[in-house]
Amino acid sequence: GNIIEEWSKFPEARQLLYDTILNSGVKSPLLVSGDVHMAQILRKDCVRAMHLEDYVDNGGGTTDLPPKRPLVEVTTSGMTHSWGTSFSSQPKNHKLPLKLYTYFVSYIFMSVAHLVCPWNDLEIQTANDIEHRSKQSQPVTRKAGRAGKQFYLGLNFADFEFDFDTPDGGAVTVSIFGIEDDAPSKLQTRWTFDQLSGIVDLPGMTANAQDFLTSRSKFNLPLENDEWICVPHRGLPSLHHEYAANIIMFFTFCTLFFMPHAVIISLLWWIRRWWSRKRKSRNIMK
Repeated sequence: GNIIEEWSKFPEARQLLYDTILNSGVKSPLLVSGDVHMAQILRKDCVRAMHLEDYVDNGGGTTDLPPKRPLVEVTTSGMTHSWGTSFSSQPKNHKLPLKLYTYFVSYIFMSVAHLVCPWNDLEIQTANDIEHRSKQSQPVTRKAGRAGKQFYLGLNFADFEFDFDTPDGGAVTVSIFGIEDDAPSKLQTRWTFDQLSGIVDLPGMTANAQDFLTSRSKFNLPLENDEWICVPHRGLPSLHHEYAANIIMFFTFCTLFFMPHAVIISLLWWIRRWWSRKRKSRNIMK
């Protein structure tokens, strides 16, 4: 589930979603979601509960893992408003003069959130990843993408290109475009069907067995043999990171919210001071 929607508050429903998808027989699942007013490329890695228990019981340690399956998600929205424009759909927030404030606050707040928050579901691409993808895939219209965390805050839509005749057994290329005509994609990634099915490992995973065990015990779920444990592919964040991110976001919110009030008060104070000086100078001249 999307990191913004706080699926962690509904562990039973989230577990049912994982099990329904991964036990359904679908070989290469790909989730598409929206309604969070931005674009993101997300990934969790999942292992069966019984495989993890057998692995730990046999002394597997905490670094390697039993066979796993990825669960990837592409979030794309919206075309009317987004965190890169204004978080609100009300027309008044998209017109001057309020537009100057709401656009600035929306973009800065969510940019800081992606910078400091431990959202380890987000995929991270390097320049080497982009170069490797371009060598593997067939030419794609307006192919681009960018390195770093895979999110885009502007108005956007997604394009999915499925190719069933590639040498690696078929693949899907996902591109996130903005509203500019004939512009390259803002984000782009490519997965083979074998990678989505777990036959071939997806690169970039840093989660270990301890993350899966911690996730299981954290929500105290009655996991049976056919149930799955899924964690962010970059591992679970530390409590220190979560606390620090919450503190930073609290101060960011307070700063952005009170900033216009402080500017108005400062301006009124300056005008009052200027007017007092002007009146005093007139009295002296008289």
